[in-house]
Amino acid sequence: MEREQDKHHLKLTKEAFEDYRAGRMPAGPGARELIKAFEHIDAQLKDHELGTAVVLEAERRLENLLRQQSKHLHLQTANYCWFRDPHKALCLKLAGTPDATKPLGGMCDSARCPQATHHPCHLPVRESQVGTGKVSWPTRASPRARRTGSSPRWSGPSGSWTKS
Repeated sequence: MEREQDKHHLKLTKEAFEDYRAGRMPAGPGARELIKAFEHIDAQLKDHELGTAVVLEAERRLENLLRQQSKHLHLQTANYCWFRDPHKALCLKLAGTPDATKPLGGMCDSARCPQATHHPCHLPVRESQVGTGKVSWPTRASPRARRTGSSPRWSGPSGSWTKS
């Protein structure tokens, strides 16, 4: 069971990485950190010249790098939790258990947690909850991020995933 879950998490991490490469940036408080992780992976892969053997090696290397990232992935209904640092997890702070080894999915506030990200696959869930108060849109960026355009954002139910 755990092995199948690891495979699924790797698949989802690959999809998130492919979205990143295609310019479909994640949104949410954890988006910046995830983008940095993907930029780091991309930089490690660009060090090689292209050739058949190198391409095969690069694909294996990419999978290994993404596997490391996927170990932090915890699935929520309307977001991904990239649980890298328990001390940053809002759910653990709210529960008073900062040393836990897993996030508390039932307490996830993905609009505020610095490890939560929102991806295009979450759109149907988020759209179905608009107006119910159960899910909030991660559209706020700091004034500095808005000025510099460094905040990847989701512009809402009628919008799209953009790097603003």
